[in-house]
Amino acid sequence: MTEAQPNMQYISDCADVLSKGGIAVFPTETVYGVGANVFDSAAIERLYTAKCRPREKALLCHLFSVEQAEEIGYLDDTARALLKAFTPGPLTVIVKKRSCIGDNVTSGMDTVGLRFPSNNVFLALAKRCGFPIAATSANISGEVSPAEAKAAIQSLGDRVDAVIDSGVTSVGVPSTIISLVENKPVILRKGAVTEEMINEVIGIW
Repeated sequence: MTEAQPNMQYISDCADVLSKGGIAVFPTETVYGVGANVFDSAAIERLYTAKCRPREKALLCHLFSVEQAEEIGYLDDTARALLKAFTPGPLTVIVKKRSCIGDNVTSGMDTVGLRFPSNNVFLALAKRCGFPIAATSANISGEVSPAEAKAAIQSLGDRVDAVIDSGVTSVGVPSTIISLVENKPVILRKGAVTEEMINEVIGIW
């Protein structure tokens, strides 16, 4: 399938896998991700194991709406302004989490990363699931983040239960991450959304 022409049967099948505790590879606009139902603790543990990801590294919650974000995190005016300006798109916003998000998703921290990919295939999958997808890049920890499904498959192999392939991602680098949990916003990872772009919206630097 392509992003312009999502195959809804494949997407439905993948959503079914995720709803039943499986882990799946899917495209975003940046790189391919691998994820699980954020509310399924056993699936989250499987995800960490499949990725060989250190447990002290939190996962990001992949969403399709600000309403979903409000359900799992505490948003202030700054967070809402950034989400309105840059999402769906390659920005991750870190905020204080709500109690519904398990500690194994956030590595015991009281914060959660909110990510709204703009890829149409992902959006269709997330809407079909109806729950946030806890995810990270679809590769063994330490390897290069994949911009193609075949690279994700080469890395993860049979460690995952489903793969959605929609071709090469459009951005090809991970999302910008900005933390809003301190007195002043802090960019934790540089990406497609630059500091200058962020400053134009919230005017803090």
